[in-house]
Amino acid sequence: MAGMNAPPLLVIDGATAEALVTPEETVALATSALIKTSDGRIAQDIRRTLALPGMAGTCLSVMVAAEGPQAGAKVQSVYPENFRHGLPSHQGGVLLFDGDHGHPVALINAHAITGLRTPAASAAATRALAREDADELAVLGYGEQADRHVDAIALVRPLHHVRVWGRDRRKAEDFARRQRDKGIAATAFGDAGAAVAEADIVCTVTSAAEPVLHGAWLSPGTHVNAVGASVAGLREIDTDCVLRAKVFVDYMPMALTSASDLIDPLEAGLIDRGHIRGEIGAVFAGDLPGRENADEITLYRSLGVPAQDIELARFIYLRARERGLGVTVTL
Repeated sequence: MAGMNAPPLLVIDGATAEALVTPEETVALATSALIKTSDGRIAQDIRRTLALPGMAGTCLSVMVAAEGPQAGAKVQSVYPENFRHGLPSHQGGVLLFDGDHGHPVALINAHAITGLRTPAASAAATRALAREDADELAVLGYGEQADRHVDAIALVRPLHHVRVWGRDRRKAEDFARRQRDKGIAATAFGDAGAAVAEADIVCTVTSAAEPVLHGAWLSPGTHVNAVGASVAGLREIDTDCVLRAKVFVDYMPMALTSASDLIDPLEAGLIDRGHIRGEIGAVFAGDLPGRENADEITLYRSLGVPAQDIELARFIYLRARERGLGVTVTL
């Protein structure tokens, strides 16, 4: 009876996972995970993807990481078209393993983990790289991550105004209205360049295959979080944006295999490896300078790394266990 002594597995649904961590805690956890990424305390692999039929970016994704003997894996499907049908684009689970004997101890909704850690990392990067007086945010995109990014950036900078653009003007107007309902001044724009023109923080959170943000639009001193293009072949920002910016990434091996907006100009000889200043975790740790003057354009190229998923998932698992939440099953 091989399964007689199997330890329990705690299953945590998305709503429970989100209720167990505060926004401020997610930023702190993202900061910690990215520091550990840069100093090597967390071992991890690049994202492995299997392309699936559908629009660009449709895939099955696997991400693994370990801090000492404690390990975890996130397996999820990515269906960018789901947004049109009112469904999550990212669906799956994060599986955590015990550090003593390697048995699985928790399965947590991956959509919740991804939804929490992505804007938290952008907020941490914005806190480190944006000008102290930055208060005008442009968001290109109007989906779930756009909403989450407004809330996350508001934790680290006192937002005066949110400017939003998306391909569907009606949906952009709806997004702006939701922000106003939260007490944040917001305006929808029919032109992406106009939305970006007066912003000092820009977040791109689309599933675009071709650039929606052009470097020529950026004013001196702007900080950019490029978030939406998480697999090779998708590009939210053009080469001019990369050329004009001081570029930081979350995990260098991932950036050099999955960020087409960096890979393409590298292969074309338009930039060299030195143009990518380094990993944002080194900036957080004080080992690498971030913004050095008010006129620099800074770019955080976010891909999402396994360390972020596992750091957050472990926190949620331990808190759920403390509070007696989740559903216990035996495999």
